[in-house]
Amino acid sequence: MSTAFAPASVSQTAISSPFWSLIQTSMRTRTLPAIIDSLRTTGRAYALTWTKDSAPTTPHPFWDSDVYKTLEACCYYLMKTEDKHLREFVDESVKIIRHAQHEDGCVYPIGPGHAPLTRHCSYINSYYTVSGIDQRFTNLRDRHELYQLGHLCEAAVAHRVLTGTDDLLSPALKYVSLVARLFGPNEGQKRGYPGHEEVEIGLMRIYELTGRKECLDLAGFFILERGRRDGKGEIYYDHEARARGADPYDAWSAEYKHFYDYPRDYGYQQAHKPLLEQEEIVGHSVRAMYNLTAASDYALASGNTAVLAAVKRLYLSTVRRKMYVTGGIGSIERSEGFTDSFWLPDQEEGGCAYSETCASFALALLSQRLLRHELRGEYGDVLETALYNAVLGAVSAEALGGASDPASSPSAQRAPGGAGPAHGSGEGGVAFYYQNPLTTFSGHGKARSKWFDVACCPPNVAKVFGLLGELAYSYSEKEKKLAVHFFVSSEWTARGVHVKQETALPWSGTVRLTINSKSPVALAVRIPGWARDSYTSSVQGTVQDGYLHLPPRAWAGESVELDFLCVPRRVFPHPRTGKVEVAIARGPLVYCAEGVDNPSLPLHATGLVLSSPLSEEPPQALAGIPNVPVIVAKGRAVDESWWEDGALYTDEEERARWGEVREVRLVPYFLRANRGGDGAMQVWLKRI
Repeated sequence: MSTAFAPASVSQTAISSPFWSLIQTSMRTRTLPAIIDSLRTTGRAYALTWTKDSAPTTPHPFWDSDVYKTLEACCYYLMKTEDKHLREFVDESVKIIRHAQHEDGCVYPIGPGHAPLTRHCSYINSYYTVSGIDQRFTNLRDRHELYQLGHLCEAAVAHRVLTGTDDLLSPALKYVSLVARLFGPNEGQKRGYPGHEEVEIGLMRIYELTGRKECLDLAGFFILERGRRDGKGEIYYDHEARARGADPYDAWSAEYKHFYDYPRDYGYQQAHKPLLEQEEIVGHSVRAMYNLTAASDYALASGNTAVLAAVKRLYLSTVRRKMYVTGGIGSIERSEGFTDSFWLPDQEEGGCAYSETCASFALALLSQRLLRHELRGEYGDVLETALYNAVLGAVSAEALGGASDPASSPSAQRAPGGAGPAHGSGEGGVAFYYQNPLTTFSGHGKARSKWFDVACCPPNVAKVFGLLGELAYSYSEKEKKLAVHFFVSSEWTARGVHVKQETALPWSGTVRLTINSKSPVALAVRIPGWARDSYTSSVQGTVQDGYLHLPPRAWAGESVELDFLCVPRRVFPHPRTGKVEVAIARGPLVYCAEGVDNPSLPLHATGLVLSSPLSEEPPQALAGIPNVPVIVAKGRAVDESWWEDGALYTDEEERARWGEVREVRLVPYFLRANRGGDGAMQVWLKRI
């Protein structure tokens, strides 16, 4: 497959950054073992061994995907470091998956009007194996068989790269062939597509590995068929509902979901219109990002420029209208998704500020996929923002290699079924956020949880940090150009090029790139948006679309040094957000004020004095993470004692007057809720 900018592979990169190495080591030795323990304790790890007669319970419709994602993440870490615990889980899971596959000779109906399939069923799914195999593929909208297949495909690709064997790829390909026979535009095939996008990503991953056109064609069918209406204005989900004996128009039936605004609200699944007709990002935020990620990959492989234009259009709708300053997306809990442009409430009270961890994970990977098409600094900026803030902050400090998380200890969820703390957890344990609000109040802090009934986020966090090498570099064979997107001390060797990157980011903005090449190679380095007007470079080049471009040359150990000014700065919101506050950032990190650092300040009633300079305290260890700069701002708070009479509004001006100037301390958002305190936290603070 011809690729404009092919990303580095995990196996060809070596991460040496003290910051990121600490996190990767902790993911391998703490986080993944904790996830594996939860998979085993809750039954997920073994659900594929159950039968209708032997199952202790009915598996969740997408339990299998938690295993597949964890397996995939383990493979990435094993590519760099052998680990007995992870290896045992990988080998055990692959064995279970292979034995769970329904083999030749089975006879399963595939729905009204279609003949039974009698050969090569190759089906893998614990839910339908236990609840009734005759119902498979009858509810694509809600039951997520194809979503799970997508994660199986991604795991199979990672396992193939790790082991060089087809032990997992072979059953995945059998399952793909089954789906390719059942679904498509031809007579006798179902014109269906998944309710939760993901299989399209997995298909494209297998296509890139194997070149199997079956995968490319099936991915393209799912992407372009979604939202297509018949002459009655109906889509596939309407047809499959009727085949199940349900009325999709009935607002009082099970067909009407609580996250719909009205019956048949298929924007939730991005099926309200075909992709090429969509102008605004809508619906469930994770599904939307997965849809665009797959479409981006498909556009690259097929050369479909209309698909790429739609992806870019919807990406900009996301990051320029519906993204939090932290890289979070999805502003409402009810649909776990998008609402109107610029509507970005900060607190989760009232079902707002959902900002699901998986959505930011998906946004980061979509940004990386777009960088394969073209070098635009905005893509790299969004990737960096989401990774450092929304995703990194979704795990406890202990999971990042720091101290335990006392804030999560009192109210951290136990695993479903009464399971105890995950393996490797200290007092606070390896704990996670599903939602990532930008405001919490005193006495109502948000604790991380050990596990979730829907546990999509923990494996994705471990997965993305195992992929850092892929996010950092790419290479264009056509242009003979090396591109640097993400700044992390590391080395990459491929295609006759070796690059060594040295940097102390996120704390210090100096970056040194030392390059060796067998033939002339051009270089492109992203200039972060936060430093676009405040950086220096040791060499002259051309800046275009947020990248510094250097012409081709033979490299023999020469270095390029850049220094991005990494100092505290103020961030202001678009007026249409309705916010009149200010946020503080430093380099790629968004900061927040916490009650534990400001015990005498009511943070919800505190403003920052814009005319006063921002300063830093000497770097210190916070929650076990070393070298963290604490930012100090000047602020004032409203004296709430004026309001003790219970009034909600007043015309007495003195009640609203700001108090004396005080110091307000701010720490990186990703370290919030790790050090106790009263639970108060603010990213946005009022302007004075």
